[in-house]
Amino acid sequence: MKKSWRGRLVPLMSVFALIGLLYLYTEMKIDKEVNEVQVVYTAAEIPPRTEITDDMLKVLTKPARSVPLNAITDKKQIVGKWTVSGYGIPENSFVYKGKVVDKSELPDAGLLELKEGEVAVSLLVDLETSLGNSIIPESHIDLYFRNVLYDKNDPKALLGPLAENVRVVAVKDSQATNVFEEKGMVNEHQQKDATKPKSTNLAKIYIFAVPEELSGLINKGKLLGDVFPVATGETYKEGLKVVATQNEIVDFINESSFKAKQNQSLVEGEQ
Repeated sequence: MKKSWRGRLVPLMSVFALIGLLYLYTEMKIDKEVNEVQVVYTAAEIPPRTEITDDMLKVLTKPARSVPLNAITDKKQIVGKWTVSGYGIPENSFVYKGKVVDKSELPDAGLLELKEGEVAVSLLVDLETSLGNSIIPESHIDLYFRNVLYDKNDPKALLGPLAENVRVVAVKDSQATNVFEEKGMVNEHQQKDATKPKSTNLAKIYIFAVPEELSGLINKGKLLGDVFPVATGETYKEGLKVVATQNEIVDFINESSFKAKQNQSLVEGEQ
């Protein structure tokens, strides 16, 4: 009898152990299937090139298996970012990585920095005129004008300041991509430091923010000669007013320029 019970006990324990393992496996699989996580959804439709604010988002609890791997689950990673150009986010949708970026990563980030009454003026530069890639966004520089005039076949150099305290809003390379990116470090004034260059990209185009009335003078100067940036001791001071210098350079540009109506009259007269 004892041997008979022992012979039955071993298979019986094996059955119970197998049932226990199946139960644990089933419970673990169910927990994995229904494991809930918090994920960010849009509370309203967000158009392309729009800054995302906290009220545009909501956090919902969903089964982990229903959340895509590239969906962002933390609001802190989204608020303050911008939707990329050409991609809006519908209401009640996930927010995916790569579809929201920092403002500085937008192709037209510099234009978004323009204030009321300002317009953008571009300027081609090279390694020399960019001062070896040392002029960065949000710095202030002066613009100088240079040209060569001929007086009875004798060359005369014309050089002088054109505008002061001009704000740099973007620095682009030859592919029109931003040369500098934000480090993400915050200084004592709670402002991000944007002095980290992207690899070895060299500045090719500067975009400045200037008052609308000054843009015409600068553009005329570009037609009459060379306009180039000059960094000064005021380069990194904020709150500086952009002004046109009152000197012979400005007088020369204005005197050498025709107004549109005057120019049209001359053309008609020649005909």
